[in-house]
Amino acid sequence: MIRYRIGWLSLGIAVLAAVASPRSGAQVAAPPAARVQDPRMGTNRPTDDYEKTLPMIAQAGLTWVRDGVSWGIEVEKVKGDYTIPEKDLRRIKAIHQNKLKVLFLLNSYGNRAYDDPYDPEAYTRFAVEMARQLKDDVDCMEILNEPANFGFSKAYGGTWNGLEKDGSVSPWVGRYVSLLNKVAPAIKAVAPNMKVIGLGSVAPVNFRQLAMGINPAVDGIVDHPYSFKTVPEIVPFSAGMVQRDGIAVADEQGTFASLIANYRAQSRKYNGPKEIWLTEWGYSTFQPTLPVMYAGFTPSAQAKYMLRRFVEGIGLGVEVSIQYDFVNDYGGANPHDAENNFGLVDGELKPKPAYEAISRLTQVTANLRPDASVKVNVFPAADRPDVWPIVWDKGKLAAPGTIPTYGFRDAEGRLVVAIWSAERADGDLQPRVADIELLIDRPVTKIHCFDVMSGKRRKVAFKQEEGCVMMETQSIPDSPIFLTVE
Repeated sequence: MIRYRIGWLSLGIAVLAAVASPRSGAQVAAPPAARVQDPRMGTNRPTDDYEKTLPMIAQAGLTWVRDGVSWGIEVEKVKGDYTIPEKDLRRIKAIHQNKLKVLFLLNSYGNRAYDDPYDPEAYTRFAVEMARQLKDDVDCMEILNEPANFGFSKAYGGTWNGLEKDGSVSPWVGRYVSLLNKVAPAIKAVAPNMKVIGLGSVAPVNFRQLAMGINPAVDGIVDHPYSFKTVPEIVPFSAGMVQRDGIAVADEQGTFASLIANYRAQSRKYNGPKEIWLTEWGYSTFQPTLPVMYAGFTPSAQAKYMLRRFVEGIGLGVEVSIQYDFVNDYGGANPHDAENNFGLVDGELKPKPAYEAISRLTQVTANLRPDASVKVNVFPAADRPDVWPIVWDKGKLAAPGTIPTYGFRDAEGRLVVAIWSAERADGDLQPRVADIELLIDRPVTKIHCFDVMSGKRRKVAFKQEEGCVMMETQSIPDSPIFLTVE
């Protein structure tokens, strides 16, 4: 059997929590609660049908909506004319009207009105004018979208991961840092309270750019940690990819947790931004017919993976995490196209399981704060071979098969622990089983478990003696459950 030990160091208390046993009590539906919003969670793109989608986003308990305009395509079509199209302005203002926050993407595919389509002076003037016009309607500005992919790297030359064949850094990498460092303080000069975030390329590039030095006016690091074909606890930038990327940004397994930890360490080393903003990530429900970067997940697996990524991000202290995207692109017209099927709702705005699950998750996490003093020692069983390794650029990315646990305190000061099995979702194997030991030097009156995926709540049977609470034969599912200890 598996035993988990959690040391409550700061209070001299050791605590543990686990998912409920099938024999621990009857399941009951979670009681209805007033809708609250988690300030760390969001989604992309409300679409032109925003009068319908924005209330749905708010009802789901999300806070952030990532939207924006394109410099040369939508705004400055003529030099010096910074008129925001009326339809875009109405949509941006409607986000605040629905009590949501706006992450405004200063997107750019360049501006052909200038000899240099990414002219730093011209782009800065555009950014400043957007900040001036929208300072009452926008909460944060993001400087360009994925510079490695959308035009910027091509304009100045170099590879997607910033490493040339001779081992030098691609020219565009430093050019972006110069642009960001110029734009951020200029925005702050006209809108001091507006956050500015940037970078947003693949992790190896972001790490190199942090080492080049980021202006203090930049509040946050942007990353888009898609897991592509594997589970949310893994990203395709393991230490084994050094030969490809020239830099290690994660551990040998490529764990998401190590990526976040390394971002913080790299930024501290070079006095960089303190916040981490994950402004795009997601899982598509398309049905592949050709080899592509993404796997097509079942709607249930999509929901479970989103829950796991959101919860792990919150547990790791990520400031803002924004799922891509709210509605299937192009109405999900092509069921075999990955980009068409990332939505929480389909083209007819019908919720997928992910929408319902996230709506429940926000009601649990909105008032939770990570507690780093909770220490967990996990002793996993060696009976789960279903790691499903994915070979990615000769590197193997496998589901870790671990049982992540994250400790929190709720608004009332109670200990809450999130726990799940980090395996491929919706497999053909029964959930893992564990004996769980809770060490605590005060009486425990009850432990209850909330299963976010099912929406069911149950009591957990336990025995307590000599500072030890034991729960036997507990089931550990492939999506997060939350244990509240009283």
